[in-house]
Formats: sequence, structure tokens, C-alpha cells
Amino acid sequence: MIRSGQRSWLGWLLSLGLVWFGSVTEATAQAVPQPHVKAELIAETTAIRPGTPVWVAIRLELEEHWHTYWRNPGDSGQPTSVKWTLPPGFTADDIQWPIPKRIEVSGLVGYGYETEALHLVRITPPADLPVGKPVTLAGKVKWLVCKEECIPGEAELKLVLPVTGDVPPPSTWTEAFSRARAQLPLATSEWKLGATVEGDAVVLLLSPPTPTEELTEASFFPFEELVIEGAEPQKLTRVKGGYVLRMTRSKVAENPPTRLAGVVVTPQGWRGAGTEPGLTVDVPVEPPTAFGDALTPTAGTTASKPSGGQPLGWMGLWLTLGGAFLGGLILNLMPCVLPVLSIKVLGFVEQSRAGRGQAWQHGLVFTAGVVLSFWALAGVLLALRAGGQQLGWGFQLQEPAFVAFLVAVLFVFGLVLFGVFEVGVGLTTVGGTAMNRAGLAGSFFTGVLATVVATPCTAPFMGSALGVALAQPTAIALLIFTALAIGMAAPYLVLAAAPQLLRFVPKPGPWMESFKQFMGFLLMGSVVWLLWVLGLEVGVDGLALMLGVIVLIGLGGWIWGRWGSYTYPALTRRIALATAGIIIVGSSVWGVSAIHQLPPVASAAATQPEAKSGSIRWEPFSPARVTELRRAGKPVFVDFTAAWCLSCKANERVALETAEVRAEIERRGIVMVKADWTNRDENITRALADFGRSGVPLYVFYPPNGNEPKVLPEVLTPGIVLEAFRETS
Repeated sequence: MIRSGQRSWLGWLLSLGLVWFGSVTEATAQAVPQPHVKAELIAETTAIRPGTPVWVAIRLELEEHWHTYWRNPGDSGQPTSVKWTLPPGFTADDIQWPIPKRIEVSGLVGYGYETEALHLVRITPPADLPVGKPVTLAGKVKWLVCKEECIPGEAELKLVLPVTGDVPPPSTWTEAFSRARAQLPLATSEWKLGATVEGDAVVLLLSPPTPTEELTEASFFPFEELVIEGAEPQKLTRVKGGYVLRMTRSKVAENPPTRLAGVVVTPQGWRGAGTEPGLTVDVPVEPPTAFGDALTPTAGTTASKPSGGQPLGWMGLWLTLGGAFLGGLILNLMPCVLPVLSIKVLGFVEQSRAGRGQAWQHGLVFTAGVVLSFWALAGVLLALRAGGQQLGWGFQLQEPAFVAFLVAVLFVFGLVLFGVFEVGVGLTTVGGTAMNRAGLAGSFFTGVLATVVATPCTAPFMGSALGVALAQPTAIALLIFTALAIGMAAPYLVLAAAPQLLRFVPKPGPWMESFKQFMGFLLMGSVVWLLWVLGLEVGVDGLALMLGVIVLIGLGGWIWGRWGSYTYPALTRRIALATAGIIIVGSSVWGVSAIHQLPPVASAAATQPEAKSGSIRWEPFSPARVTELRRAGKPVFVDFTAAWCLSCKANERVALETAEVRAEIERRGIVMVKADWTNRDENITRALADFGRSGVPLYVFYPPNGNEPKVLPEVLTPGIVLEAFRETS
């Protein structure tokens, strides 16, 4: 007779034995090696319980650069399939397909998996399954594995599991099953879906549960073939009803689809960050009129983006890098470079006196300063955008504290150029008989300052390159920013490599001191410009505060120059330098900190919508206002600008505020809208991103006939503006 205590021990031993036996049977389910694929059948638990479904998975481990296919393979391929051989009474459901990825090979786009494919299947045993006797689950699995070439594969997979009356323990594959389930698409969501066909486009409408819900990336994978062109880009745009994803309709299908079924994928997750990236779509295709005005685009929603942030192809990458290099090169001709023109010109003068080796060193160090500054700005921008911040190129000048810091730095530079005090050759790279380490440090700092001040504006070719960069993986984005930096530094690198180009510069003499002081006036002009920008950002109080800081910096510089020279005793010099340093650094730090605490003021476009007599009447930008004007049939011109963008201001003076352009605006009844990006504005940042841009200037003309808007070049002339008005009207 077995007592109760003995029963518990026997039960425990029996359970332990089942676990051990289950692990043994799992071990007998060996992977089957095939060309470029290792296939095996795995289970989520170590045993089967009668009547309780058990999850198994067909696991395909793939060699690097090889892939298998999703349920719809795309332009070519074959989906993985299984034919089960199960014990009597067992039933198997269909394969559960994790979300695929786009795989481009030789111009064709397939939908599939790389590295590992885990296809989940639910198998249900009969309720009267005898306990204690193991069962064998078997299936003949077929797949197609491809790289450049494709190889069909198949394997007979088996898995032996014991049968227990208790809850079966988990297997060693539990975590893998959890990962696979996270990649299964949601069956339902709070997002509302709809579909229509507009001409050659299949349109998927995605309405968020709340108006503030953001969607920046999405891509669609249809369940059926011959629905869309897989190789064509998919365009995500913002509309009144939420978002639409436009895809090119299949050119082979005889008729448009009557129902749209598939999976729409976003890395943001459909229930918030870190949640399921896939959402099942199964909706009827309705006429566009069924959605009313929900498909009406908001401002700036026509630019293509790489679907789902897909990397560029090799040809696209080289074209983008070439455009980035040209954009950086042309940036040297933009008005934004003027703030540091004096320092660069003085550097050229110094190179004319140096040997070839020294000039080459300075060119490399200057280039390093430019490249590292581009990397730093790009890294901060990409990190903040990844954290959800709506930022674009030139974001540093949207921060009043940073503008105040630049004012202080450039004012100190100006005092040095005027000769108020000397800090050695390191700061300006001028003076002395040799270009020593301090001079190299000055060249590096010149490159840093040139980048920081010159990059807020975008030159031709640069805007589109920046837009592409911010939609790419980090490595590709940094490569594009590097091309921009090298383009900007190229002229100075060439002059450093060939100093004979500067042989026409007069020989050193007293003229150099006068020239240096003249360059100081250009730098002080930059200080005035930055003070104006600061006043627009924080108002007259912040401007007055910074002017007080400048006075203190001037006092510190005067003390430095008056008692810091070598004509005074060492103790006097030390006291003077310490006092000057405390005043200059202390007042600068205090001023920047105080300005950082000031609230921003409204933009000029918002506070002064009425224009003065003889100039353009501007309206402040808002996506809703642009949509309202377009629906009313009005022609609309949107100027994306900022006070710190000198290119923008130059375009306004040279092209927009001319008599002939103003007359054409009045004659055609064009509504002029100003998107003032001087201070940070998320609506403007999103609108720029919708056009594939990340900085200003950007000029967009919406014609009155409802056609696609026209994007104008970054550098305007009256002729360019007038031609855009006439072509699209």
C-alpha cells in the first residue's frame, strides 16, 4: 500500500522523468542540413497534453546573404510549405507567417527572411490521447533558398514528444517562440483602415486612434500577387483623415483589386514603441468619393520616401554622395559662409607665406575640423530624431543659448582681429614666423566654426541629400554627411595642396595688419546679424542682456590688451590675464545661461501678418490653412525660411520682393504663406520632411488647378519664380 507521502514523491519522480525523457526526445529531433539551410522541427513545450494545442515551428537557419520566402514571395520565389504526417486524431493549422522584409536582387523585389525563418504552427491532439506513450509529429517541408541563384530544398522533419496528463514544462526554445510571436502581425487594432484606387495607384488609408498619433514610416506587403509593383517606392503622406500609403498598381494585372489584403509594417509599432510592427489589412477597395475629403493632403505631403527606410541601392547611393559633395562645394558660395569669411581669407594669406608641407598640414587639419563637426552635428540630430524630436538641419541656431554663445565667440574673434588683445597665432592663424601646434589648433577650430555657422542654410543639391540622409540607416547617413563636409572643405584643401595658387598675394608687410583689422569689421557684421536673430528668438529683453554681455567681454579684452603684454611685470600680466579671463568667460557663461531661461517669442510671420505698403502680404503657416486654401481653389506659395538663414533673406530681397514678382502675385491672386522656422516648430519640421528636406530654404508653389505642387530651387531669381507661376497655372 502506497501512502500519500510516497505518492507525492513518486509523482515528482515521474514528472522529472517525463521532463528528462522530453529533453531526450527533443535532442533526437536533429536539424537536417541542406544546401545553405539547416532545417528542424521544434516545439514550445517538452511534452503534449491530451486535447491541449501545442505550438511547433519549422525553423530554417540560413547562411549569410541567403533568404527564403514569405507567403507571397513578391516578384519571384516560392513560399515555404509543409505537408504533415500526424498521428490519428491530430489536426494542424495553417502556418503563421512573421512579417517579411523587402529583399532586392537584380532589380526584382522579393518578400522573405534572412538569417532565420521561424514558421509557427498550432497542432491540436485528440482529447482521448493515451498518456505515457510518445507520439511522432512529422512533416515534409519544401522551400526555395536564394542568393543570386536559387536552389529548391526539402526535408522530412520529425519530432518525438511524450504525452503527459500534467501541464507540460517549457522547452529550451521558449524564447525563440516569443521572438517569433512578436513578429506576427496584429489581427485588429484601434487604427481604422480603408482602401481605394486612384489611377495607377493603390491607396491605403490609415486613420490613427487619436489625432496626435504619429506615423513616419510604413510599408505594405500584399497577401496576393499582382496587386502592386514591388520594386516601386511606396509613398507615405499626411492627409486630413490621418495618413495614406500610395503604391503603384500592378502593371500585369488585368483589373484593379476589389479587396486589399496583406500586412502593413511600421518600425514604430502599432500600439506604441516596442510593440508589434505588423498589422493585418483586409478591407474592400472603395471609390475615392467614399472617403470624402479624408484623402485631402495637408501641406507638404508629396515627396517620396524610401519605403520603410530601405537602404539606397548602389547607384542611388553614389548619386546621393555626388549630390552631397556638390552641395557642400556650393555651400561656400552661400551667404551663410560670410560670418567666417574673414578667418578663412586670413588663413589663405598665411598659407602664401608658408611652405608646401605646412600649408598641406593646415589644409588637412581644417578639413578634419569640418568633417568632425559635420559628424557631431549629424550625430546629435540623428540621436534626437530617433528619440522622437522633430528637428532638422540647422537646429543649433533654433536654440537661443547657442546663438548667444556664437555671438560671444565671434565678438572675441573680432577683438583679436582689431588688435585689442593677442592670444597668439592659435586663434586666427595669423602672425608669427612659423605655423606651430597652436596654428594647427587654430585651423581645426576655424573648420569647426565654419561648419557651425555656415550649415544652417542649404545649398543646391544639399537639401535633397540631407533629406535622403535622414531617412537612411545611421552608417549611410553619416557617409552622406561626410561627402557634404568634404565638399565644403575641398576648395581649401586644394589651395593647401597647391599653395602656388596664392603666389599673387603681395609679400608680407604692414598691409597685413590693416587687412586683418578690416576683416574684423566683417566679423562684427556677423555679430550684428546674430544679435538680430537672437532678438527675434527671445525678444528685446534677451537682446539687451546679450548687449550687456558684449560690453563685459569688451572690458575683459581691454584689460587683457592693456596690462597683459610683455612690457609689464610677470605678476601684473598674470593678474590681468586672470581678471580678463574671469570677466570674459564668466559673463559669457552667465549670459548664455540667462538667455536659455528666457521664453521664446512668436515668429514674425505670426505676430505681423500684415505687410507694409509696397511689400508682399504674408500669412503665417499652418497645415490646416494651406489645406483650406487649396480646397478653395486658391494658388498658394509657401516660403520655408528662418531669420538665421542668410540664403533665405537673400532670396527674399533678390527674387521675391521685386516689383515684377509682386505684380504677378497680385494679378494671379496668389496667397503667400511664410513658414518661419527661426524658432523650433514641429509642424514646419514635419512639412519639410514630407518634401524630403531637413532644412531651409524651401519654396513650394501649389497651383490653383489641384495639380501636384512645384518645388523651386534653393537659389531663386525673379525669372525662376515667374516661370513657376506661369507653368503650373
